[in-house]
Amino acid sequence: MQSVVDQPKQHVDPSVLAECSDVVDVPHRFIPYDEASRLWAEDRRRSGDCKRRNHAKAVTIKALTK
Repeated sequence: MQSVVDQPKQHVDPSVLAECSDVVDVPHRFIPYDEASRLWAEDRRRSGDCKRRNHAKAVTIKALTK
């Protein structure tokens, strides 16, 4: 029997499918403390974004395969 209402299409947000950013490039020279702190903070931000995105991928895949 055909359903009167079409089933909703499965949707995965494109941001979840994005690849992780590369690590921060560290210059081959002396790096002052303030620049090193900024580079470290940027690297940590990218790492955290990647971890959250990978978690979202796992949650999405689990939800779609139930």
